[in-house]
Amino acid sequence: MAQNLNLVNAVAAKRLVAGLLDIVPVLLATMIYFSATSSTMSWASYLTTGELLAETATASMSLSVFVLAYAVVVWGWEAGTGKTLGNVALGLRTTDEDGFAPGWGKVFIRRALVWVAGILPVVGPVIMLLSNLWDPNHQRQGWHDKAARTLVVDVNQGRNPLLTGGLFGPSAFAPGGVTAPGQPGHPDYGSGQAVWPALAQDPAGGPITGVPGINQQGAGADPTTGEPAPTPTLPAPAAAPSTAPAAVPAGQPAAAQAAPEAPLPPAPHQEVAGVDEDEAEYTQLRSAAVAQTVRGARLRFDDGQVMVLDSTALVGRNPAAQDGEGVAELFNYADMGRSVSKTHLHLAADSSGVWVTDRNSTNGSGIAGADGVRKSLAAGKSQHAEYGETVYFGDRYFVVSPA
Repeated sequence: MAQNLNLVNAVAAKRLVAGLLDIVPVLLATMIYFSATSSTMSWASYLTTGELLAETATASMSLSVFVLAYAVVVWGWEAGTGKTLGNVALGLRTTDEDGFAPGWGKVFIRRALVWVAGILPVVGPVIMLLSNLWDPNHQRQGWHDKAARTLVVDVNQGRNPLLTGGLFGPSAFAPGGVTAPGQPGHPDYGSGQAVWPALAQDPAGGPITGVPGINQQGAGADPTTGEPAPTPTLPAPAAAPSTAPAAVPAGQPAAAQAAPEAPLPPAPHQEVAGVDEDEAEYTQLRSAAVAQTVRGARLRFDDGQVMVLDSTALVGRNPAAQDGEGVAELFNYADMGRSVSKTHLHLAADSSGVWVTDRNSTNGSGIAGADGVRKSLAAGKSQHAEYGETVYFGDRYFVVSPA
């Protein structure tokens, strides 16, 4: 089985070739039938009419029995295991919409529709087998799949749901029951090619609650709400001793009484408890730089898709902005395993990466650096993914690089 724990949709070309391979035994049997019939006809002058009819009927019956037996065997094989000759040769599997064995009824419907399409010889079945090309839902289903409520997955490129807990794996088949990504017992835990690296402790001081970047609401706005990002306020320094002059004796001119005080000397440097001065200064400088320029980022997803982000975006299976929320782009990400929520992430580009906010997703999100250690994202809290880091959402991920 492939190491990739994601589900991969079978492309149209493989579906077509697999369908053609499935009928090869029938074509061979038909060729043998015609060869036998031709041989019988060559002896027609030496046979009586009854003998000729008997020979022809026997050959026809043999062909019919073989085709019927083959159809039933393949029907049951696909119904119970998702396999056919073509599927095995191309590394495909037929499943129901939950990633399990499709069953006799669903297989009958999808195959019957392909045979019905044969009303248009050759062209009809080919169009039916390629009909997933016109499926707006990321080419997941052909017309016969939609009617039968089935899927076709590529187990050479991705996970085999029939052996790994269905569409909602991989945690569903972990030893000891359902576990979350990054937990012991989850299939990717501790492996050299883990989809979810081990969890790290939250950084001291808690998660980032404001994004010092820019979005459509203007510089310094939080991309999750559109409100201005909060800026840290330092406690006021201790009051310096008063330098006001002594009281003016009675009788002095009023101007002397109202004379301005001498300017205070600069306050001495003080350490403020709980605030890293270097970090605060870096944040302020970085905020100013971001306000001047946003270079954007290139996001390369695990399925090969590339997205160039220069503003804000929502990522999910069917993302939608909230009422009054200004988002520049909606990125509809096809995830057959449904580990990705409909609206999973909010992204906001800045000059050195992307601010990532988990939108209360079901399966969580995280960011991993070059060391492979993942920091989980608290829902609604923004964290920054630098160039070169990997952002995980559900069982999927993308790598951030300069645009």
